[in-house]
Amino acid sequence: MPAFLSFPRNQGWTLVLLWTLFLTASPVQARTEPTHPELSRWRLEATKLSAPDKNGALGDAAVTSNRYDMLRNALDLRIDPEAASISGQVGMVFASEVADLETFVFDLSDAMEVTGISHLTGPLFFTHAGDSVVVTLPATLGLGAVDSLTVAYRGTDTEPVFTRGLMFRTYTLNDHTGPSVASLSQPAYAKYWWPCKDRPGDKLLCTVAVTVPDDLVGVSNGIFLGSSTPEPGWITYSWQENYPIASYLVSIAVADYVRLDDHCSTDLGSEIPLNHWVFPPDEDDGLVDFAPVCEMMDMCEDHYGPYPFQGEKYGHAEFLWGGAMEHQTVTSIGYTSILGDGSRDWLIVHELGHQWFGDSLTPRTWADIWLNEGFATYTEALWSEHKGGREAYLNNLRGSRQIEIWASQGPVYDPVPVFPGRVIYDKGAWILHMLRERMGDGPFFELVDEWANQGNRPGGTVTTEEFIALAGTYAGENLEGFFWPYLNELDVPRVGLEWAIIEGTGGNLDQVQVTLRQVQLPLFDNVFPVVVTTSMGSDTLQVHLDGAEAVVTVPVLSQVTGVTLDPESSVLWSPSWVQYDVQGLSAVYPNPVQRGFVFLSYELNRPARAVMSIHDVRGHLIWRRDLGRVEPLAAGNDLIWDLQDNYGRTVPSGVFWAVLELDGQRTTRKFSVAR
Repeated sequence: MPAFLSFPRNQGWTLVLLWTLFLTASPVQARTEPTHPELSRWRLEATKLSAPDKNGALGDAAVTSNRYDMLRNALDLRIDPEAASISGQVGMVFASEVADLETFVFDLSDAMEVTGISHLTGPLFFTHAGDSVVVTLPATLGLGAVDSLTVAYRGTDTEPVFTRGLMFRTYTLNDHTGPSVASLSQPAYAKYWWPCKDRPGDKLLCTVAVTVPDDLVGVSNGIFLGSSTPEPGWITYSWQENYPIASYLVSIAVADYVRLDDHCSTDLGSEIPLNHWVFPPDEDDGLVDFAPVCEMMDMCEDHYGPYPFQGEKYGHAEFLWGGAMEHQTVTSIGYTSILGDGSRDWLIVHELGHQWFGDSLTPRTWADIWLNEGFATYTEALWSEHKGGREAYLNNLRGSRQIEIWASQGPVYDPVPVFPGRVIYDKGAWILHMLRERMGDGPFFELVDEWANQGNRPGGTVTTEEFIALAGTYAGENLEGFFWPYLNELDVPRVGLEWAIIEGTGGNLDQVQVTLRQVQLPLFDNVFPVVVTTSMGSDTLQVHLDGAEAVVTVPVLSQVTGVTLDPESSVLWSPSWVQYDVQGLSAVYPNPVQRGFVFLSYELNRPARAVMSIHDVRGHLIWRRDLGRVEPLAAGNDLIWDLQDNYGRTVPSGVFWAVLELDGQRTTRKFSVAR
C-alpha cells in the first residue's frame, strides 16, 4: 500500500470507525447569523461594488479552514438533469492541525441549502453565510485528533458564472439530443456544487457515488466500483480515487455516453486502461481523435516518469465546453474538440501532461498555478518535437511568443485573477524552454524526472520556490536571478548586441569582441547563445549576461562575416530599441507600506478611461476611484492612496491588490501593509 494511503498520526482504527458511522444522526436546522447595522450596510455596499464574500476566480476559500487537514470525502449525490438539481450528502474525515479546534469551517455556496449536519454524537449546530459553513464541534479537538461529520444539502443554483461550477446543458449533434451535466471547478468553484474545503493545498482521498436517471451514465475520478439500482428509473455509479486529489479536480460528468475502450502498455511497463466517454454521435470521431493517447502516454512517461495513477484509468468525458479540464484520471473534453481529424492532439496531450503537473503535483496555493499550466503547455511543445523534431519544437514555442499580450495580462507568478489569460500558459512554457536550453537536455530532464517522482512530491503539493531550488542543484548555480524576473516582471530583457574585430599583433590571431547590454530594470540573468560566422564556418559562444553589460573576446582563424544573437530562440528577449505598447500599473511603492500612503504608478501611451481599486487578499473591494478620462504624462501617472477604505476607516495590516482598469484592460499589482 502506498504511504499516502496510510492513516496519519496512528489514528487508523478511529478513522475507520468514524467513516463507517457516517449518516447515523438526523439533520437539524441552521441557526441564523446575528445581524448588525454596520455589517449589513457594509455588505450592501460591497454587493453594489461587485465584491462577493468569496470570488471563485480569485481562488477564495474560508480563511480558517487551514486549521484542519481534510483526509477523506465521500460524495453521495443525486443529479436530476430535468430539474437541474443536485442533492445528497458528503462525509468528511479531518484531523485538527491546532491544539484547540472548536469549530469546523468549510466552503459551500449560500445558494445551496444545508439540510443538516450529523455526527456520531448527534446533530450539530451550524451557521451558513458568505459561502462558508461554520460547524460547532461537540468537543474541542487537540492537535492531530481525527473526527468526522456528514453534510446533507440540496440546491439548483450550481453555476455561479458561465461554464463554472456544475453545468446543466442539453446538446444536439446530428439530430441527436441528450442531457449533459458536468463540473468544472477550477480554481475555486467546487463549493458551488458540493460542500468541501475549496483550496488546492489540502488534498484528500475521495469516493463519489452519483445517482442519475437510468438511461444516463455517471463518470468520475479513479476506479469504477460498480453500479446499483436504488429505485426504479434511477442508477447509481460508484467511483473511488485512491490517490490524493484536490477539491477542484473532483469531477462528475453525466450524459447518455458511449464508452470507447482501449488499453495502453507503455515502454516503462505501465498497464493503463483507456476509457473515453463520448456523446453517441461522436463515437466514430472519438475513435480517431483518441487513437494517439497511448503514444502520448509513452512520450510523457519518457520525459516525466511513470503515469502517476498506476492501477487506475486514464481517459476523457465529453461535455459542452470549448476547451478541456484535467480532472484527475478523466479529463473533461469539450465537444468542439472531438472532430475526427486529429487536429486537437495538442489539447489532448496538454491535459495528459497535467496528470503529472497539476494532478499529481498540485500547487500549494494559486500563486504557483504557472507550474501547472507552464508544464502542460510545454508538453505540447515536446509532442511537436516528438512528431517533427527540433524545428517543430521551436516553431511551437515561437508561435506562442506574445510578449505585448503577456505584459497586459500581468505576472506569471501569483496572477490575479488566477487565470488572467495566456501568460501563465505560454510564458510559463517559455521559462521551461529557456531552462532546458541553459542547462542542456541531460540535466534538464533529470531535474524534471526528480521533480515529478521524488522528494515526497507525488500526490502532494509544491511551490515555485521548491522548483527553483531543485533546478539550481541540477544547474550547479543559483537560478533565482533567472526565474524571478521572468515570473514577476511584465517586461522581458531588452538586449543590444555590438561586435568588433580586434586585429592581432605580433603574430597573434585576430579577435572578435562581442558586447551584450540589457537596458531595462530590473536586470535579468540569462545565458545567450551568440553565433559567430566566419568564412570557415560558425561557432556558438555562450555569453552570461546577468548585469548591465557582458563582454566576451575570442580569437578567430578566418574572416568574420557576421555575429547573430540567439538565432534559435533559446531566450525570451527583445531588441533594446523595441518599446511595447503597454499600458497599466507599473509600480506600487513603498512596498511594504508602513505608514501614511502609497503611490500607485501607471503608464499610459494614450488617453484612457481609468478606474483604480484596492482589494484585500480575499478579493473584497476595499477602495475604488473612478478617475474618468486620463491624459498620459511624460513622467508617468501616479495616484496616491491614503490607506483608507471607502468609509474612511484605516485598513489593517495585510496583503492587498491594486487593480487598474484602462478602457476595460485590467492590470494588477500585489503589495502589503505592515504597521
